[in-house]
Amino acid sequence: MYNMDEIVERLGLTGEREAALHVTLLRELALGQPVTVERLAKSLNWTTDEAELVLEKLPCGTIEYDGQGRLIGSGITLRETPHAFVINDRPLYTWCALDALMFPTVIGERAQVQSRCPQTNNPINMTITPQRVVSLEPEDAVVSLVSVAASGDIRSAFCCDVLFFASRQAGEAWGRDKPSAQLVTVQEGFELGQRIAHLMLDRARRYQHDL
Repeated sequence: MYNMDEIVERLGLTGEREAALHVTLLRELALGQPVTVERLAKSLNWTTDEAELVLEKLPCGTIEYDGQGRLIGSGITLRETPHAFVINDRPLYTWCALDALMFPTVIGERAQVQSRCPQTNNPINMTITPQRVVSLEPEDAVVSLVSVAASGDIRSAFCCDVLFFASRQAGEAWGRDKPSAQLVTVQEGFELGQRIAHLMLDRARRYQHDL
């Protein structure tokens, strides 16, 4: 049921330049401040015009901006969501549960992840490093995955239904009216996130290598 390539395509990461921009943006956002297009371009060794051109070609909804035109989100976000993502004591957030499992690998940092089960409202806490799930409470927490909807941006088409649940029972109760949903363990979600993260990183590295 689950197709990793759907996510990559919806994020606009099928090209190496796009992957390089996304990886660089995630690492900039992880510093906890809004990112200007000029700063992003400098980090990529691009001109501002080059960065703006790539940003304009990304699918709708893959970048969050603030009122000053600065970038504040793309999977990792400075705006509060149900998924807190703390890096070096900096309070960040992610769009969905899979982002929280995936992005420590992309940015190369340990993250403290705090969420709540939407079915029971029980807290779910974990520590994720680039290599593994270090801790998880409760231990039987699960992640919901869904197929990417044919329409809508990535958040409405996917992220809003990719959540942490305190138990499989809670996830099953939530998913009774969502026939496309499947539940996986946090470890399985982490392994899927690793596959997507390494695909992004490999494409970004190829772009840098070809310069």
